[in-house]
Amino acid sequence: MSDDPLYNRLREQSWRRPLTGPEQAELRAWLSAHPEAQADWEAEAELNASLSRLPDAPVPGNFTARVLQAVEHEAAAGLRPREGKWLVWPWRRWLPKVAFAVVIVGAGFVSYQKVEAANRRKLAESVAVVSSVSSLPSPDILKDFDAIRALNSTPPPDEELLMVFQ
Repeated sequence: MSDDPLYNRLREQSWRRPLTGPEQAELRAWLSAHPEAQADWEAEAELNASLSRLPDAPVPGNFTARVLQAVEHEAAAGLRPREGKWLVWPWRRWLPKVAFAVVIVGAGFVSYQKVEAANRRKLAESVAVVSSVSSLPSPDILKDFDAIRALNSTPPPDEELLMVFQ
């Protein structure tokens, strides 16, 4: 469908009545400039013709009275005080969002507790391993650590000697 105001005006007029001669000339000129809308216009014309062949729906004799009664009923409903509705409506709108947030926070809390329990279990296992060792060396052994480390160190390889052997 087109957003052209001329096309829309002619289409709306064709819904109400058959187009006049000048309007049909305007339409032909517009359609010649916009051939892509030709199929749309033909479908619209066929629909209008089909609708014009339908019989008018019978209107009941008390139609006016029923419409006025419905209008009065809506006006009276708008004037009645709403007891307690100001408490119910905000909760109905926010309840799903609050419930979702509670579920997310609860799942996060449970996950956090599981991780903390696993960390505590690992710590307890490591303490149990350390406590199962019968005797640990005394801290006095560490005062001679530098001398012991110097004994275990080996000099770097002699590169020139290695070259001679090759």
